[in-house]
Amino acid sequence: MKAAAAIDGERLWRRHMALAEIGATGKGGVNRQALGADEARARALLAEWAGERGYRVSVDGISNLFVRREGTDPALAPVLTGSHIDSQPTGGRFDGAYGVLAALEALQALDEAGIETARPIEAVAWLNEEGSRFAPGMMGSEAFCNLRPLDDILAVTDRAGVSVADELPRALAATPGAERREIGFPVAAFVEAHIEQGPALERAGLPIGVVTGIQGVRRMRVRVTGEEAHAGTTPPSARRDALWEAARMIDALQRNIHRTEEHRFTVGMMEIRPNVPSVVASEVLFSIDIRHPDSDTLARLEAGVAAICRGASLACDFESWTIAASPSIRFDDRVVDTVEAAAADLGLGHMRIFSGAGHDARQLSHVCPTGMIFVPCEGGISHNEAENATPADLADGARVLAETLVRLAAG
Repeated sequence: MKAAAAIDGERLWRRHMALAEIGATGKGGVNRQALGADEARARALLAEWAGERGYRVSVDGISNLFVRREGTDPALAPVLTGSHIDSQPTGGRFDGAYGVLAALEALQALDEAGIETARPIEAVAWLNEEGSRFAPGMMGSEAFCNLRPLDDILAVTDRAGVSVADELPRALAATPGAERREIGFPVAAFVEAHIEQGPALERAGLPIGVVTGIQGVRRMRVRVTGEEAHAGTTPPSARRDALWEAARMIDALQRNIHRTEEHRFTVGMMEIRPNVPSVVASEVLFSIDIRHPDSDTLARLEAGVAAICRGASLACDFESWTIAASPSIRFDDRVVDTVEAAAADLGLGHMRIFSGAGHDARQLSHVCPTGMIFVPCEGGISHNEAENATPADLADGARVLAETLVRLAAG
């Protein structure tokens, strides 16, 4: 247990607080949008910390950032560990950032414990996991795993019409001393540490979640098209009110999809045109996020969206489409068992848990054995400026991560 013993919880917490100053919001959270100026500053800080330890820092063509601790056999495929540093506009200090900082802390702990591993270990910060600026998210890990064409990713634009290709040079320039490498390379295993983003661990009074898989998701868009009209002179019978009909559709979708606690339906984004007080809305674009642990159920829910919207439509036209589809996945038994054994050997209470949120680990599971480690977050709150975690829980998760990496990188 030498690696776990060398984890410095105070150092890990200090780095969290330092990183949280970049993009800090007034309510204690962070706003670090993918490929924005604050994310570039965060990248530079990570590279600075890595450079202080003498680690090799590299970036690939989509700006995934890697920090490499060499193994005794550099020819072996590395073990990767990490997460992301972009956030929601009103995000918390720990979502994603914890996985990156726990990875750096684990590398340093292995150094201080004098531990050599046959395989190299690399910490990674993936590009645009959240997808709040450029949708859909998981761009860095999807490019790395060749799950989406690079040209399609580069062409995605934000609401201002700025593309990923336009902003990519800023991210690459944030770490001028970093080596450039190709997108994608052989990986022996990937482990992602993360706050749970739910209440299960806190309710159980346990510090460690051994994640067994991730539930599937469908991210969709619906565009409702009506007609602009004067708010004071147009009677209801003559209106083609896109906002009213969008509201009818959302209500119908909510009632039809939210059948049990396992069914998750969310509308989190809406754009209204012309979006002025005295004009009937002519167009509404809204998002749909549907999640369920069973892939077949998820596919049926997705297939039913158009019929539900059609039944709620009166005078307006509409179209619906899917922008991202991911099935439910199960993590590699060997990695799951290794995480569980590390927690048990450290005497840390733990439970197996299925992730309700999506993570880059989903994408990595397509190319290598993959697993995750959860730690509790206060009240299960995440994607919220009030998101919080304790220094002790973060340190315990890093201890399990360090021991897991030692075992996976043994060669």
